[in-house]
Amino acid sequence: MSAMSRVLTAEDVRNAEFSKPPIGKRGYDKKSVDDFLQLVARRLDGRGHLSADDVRNIGFPKPPMFQRGYDEDEVDALLDAVVATLEL
Repeated sequence: MSAMSRVLTAEDVRNAEFSKPPIGKRGYDKKSVDDFLQLVARRLDGRGHLSADDVRNIGFPKPPMFQRGYDEDEVDALLDAVVATLEL
């Protein structure tokens, strides 16, 4: 069973790592993703009020020009797994 097809824990979210996007793509801003994932981890620890809709509707800015952030597909896959976990 893959990490994305099971219930996620706060520790899973805290330990998530993402690749850089392909050359020519900027991806998602790292700080914005990291800050949001801290909120997600708090929620999974039972200390936050984030809903599945909040996760589903989040948007991240691009990193500054000439910098590459996190691969969008990898971040989106984790967020899909978070939504599935929150909807259980």
